[in-house]
Amino acid sequence: MKDIFLDKIPAAPGRAGADLEALKASRLPIILYGDGWYTPYVRQYLARAGLNAAASFADDGFTASAGTLTFAEVNRRFEKFNIVIAFADSRLAGRKLAQKDCARAAGIYFFDAIGALLNYTIDSAYVERNKERFGAVYEMLGDELSKKTYTAFLNAKLRGAVDGLYEVRARDQYFPEGIIGLTEREVFVDGGAYSGDTLLAFIRKADNKYSKCYAFEPEPANAARLRTLAARQHWRDVRVIGKGLWSRADALRFYASQDPSAAAISGTGSASVEVEALDNAAPDATFIKLDIEGAELEALKGAAETIKRNRPKLAVCLYHKPEDLFEIPLFIKALAPEYRFYLRQHQPVSCELVLYAVI
Repeated sequence: MKDIFLDKIPAAPGRAGADLEALKASRLPIILYGDGWYTPYVRQYLARAGLNAAASFADDGFTASAGTLTFAEVNRRFEKFNIVIAFADSRLAGRKLAQKDCARAAGIYFFDAIGALLNYTIDSAYVERNKERFGAVYEMLGDELSKKTYTAFLNAKLRGAVDGLYEVRARDQYFPEGIIGLTEREVFVDGGAYSGDTLLAFIRKADNKYSKCYAFEPEPANAARLRTLAARQHWRDVRVIGKGLWSRADALRFYASQDPSAAAISGTGSASVEVEALDNAAPDATFIKLDIEGAELEALKGAAETIKRNRPKLAVCLYHKPEDLFEIPLFIKALAPEYRFYLRQHQPVSCELVLYAVI
């Protein structure tokens, strides 16, 4: 079975590099289609390749910032141009573009940008070196959708082939029906609380019936906004902790950024952030969510006693580092072998891959 799983991953490289070279060679203006959450990632991705967008356009009624054009304005301003899709749903973008007069567009491109911005490098040699561990995780997954998701994600990372992610995309991130069930005694840990969106989703999903919540957010401005939000929304028994989660209590270097994907614990960071072990800060946890920009494994090490004692539900992001794809599931399994594992992909690009571990 392990060999069969890995045989599903084609060895051929993706087309992203060739597409970037084609954009450079054409010397035509690059026009971004979209101005939502995914657009900043696309701009950064292009900038790393030495490319800059001349303009962007969005459809009527969709997110648009100052200076964003309509497609009619693009056609008036530019005689010839390339379009780079700048929202995550490239299939939807393709359908919309098919309804427009794109005669002046020399080419239409899409890039799976987030993984590259995370400096996420994985190739067939890496998969081969870790063949046994990839295979072991594949065999541990609890349903067919999880196995298809694991295969599709690896395929996307190795070849830039995001089409397979559409076939496995799931809704209800962190609270998927049939996997995560909540009780009125839930003690929820939101690791990487950011703006409070997941915390709000939990409170709504629980119908305001829970024991307490811990929200860990190391970026000071985000933590301050979260405290204000909690007070304004009258959330009960929510404790906002302005620290990161780690394997131990410490003060570490932190790279702070307005871009949530970039803010992370880093040896090259210019700021200092306090971190804490979950075993000390939230030993009563019954549900732990971790989206902490690559620190997930260290945080799980700091929660080991809580996991062994409480057997909490776990929702852990696996997309920040290649090794997380096998190290995190194997670490959890070693702590508590009775955990069942499910994998869900929550975006049609190779981010927001979440491992759910339940008993």
